[in-house]
Amino acid sequence: MAKYHRRFGALHKTLKDTNYSATSGAAGEYLNYLKGTNKLVVARKPDSKYLVRFNVGIIPFDIEPDTTAGVINAYQGSMTVIGDIVRKTFDTTLTDAVLGIERDLTKTKEIPGFYPALAHVVIIRTDAVKSKKTSGITKRDYKAFPTRSGGVPYGRTITTVKDPKGAAITDISKESEEDSRAAIMTAVKGITAGSFKCIGVSFTPELHPEAGFFGVAKPTGTTVPTDVPTG
Repeated sequence: MAKYHRRFGALHKTLKDTNYSATSGAAGEYLNYLKGTNKLVVARKPDSKYLVRFNVGIIPFDIEPDTTAGVINAYQGSMTVIGDIVRKTFDTTLTDAVLGIERDLTKTKEIPGFYPALAHVVIIRTDAVKSKKTSGITKRDYKAFPTRSGGVPYGRTITTVKDPKGAAITDISKESEEDSRAAIMTAVKGITAGSFKCIGVSFTPELHPEAGFFGVAKPTGTTVPTDVPTG
């Protein structure tokens, strides 16, 4: 609910100032939404075959990669068919390598409860025009493009990733989630590929199961840092 309060902050303030007594207009319709009377309806929902999930691997950002030869660092996470289709539409720039995706599951491991970071890529057809829509929350009319979107997992990689100063990152252990996000935005936002254009990208950070951290001892040895990072 908090997300909608931020999105409709002015309407929520109006309701609060009137002791939640609005009965008409946008504020009244918003109150009906909070009560459950007004419903959000997902328009143009893809068929279930597009929502089928399958597994790919990524190297998490919150886990230090083990550089020992043969060690598996990639964790399995799920991806939808439509997410993969959206990614493949921009395959020239938004490659598996840019995202850090490993499709050979023999090179990954299963960590129950782990959810990879996701890039939510929003696209439209290049010939799309805005059409009239009605908000399910406020009942206001507005115009919008008919969009499609897909959530694409991403993780550590050194392909086309740069640090904040613009230098290429060659040590995967030094790459951050922010570095990957910047590379993904460069690779796809505003890019046209065939009949489609990417008009936006948003991100969801990765999530680790709490149980996965129980009993993990702090590492020891000369490679463990003891000072505050410079720069």
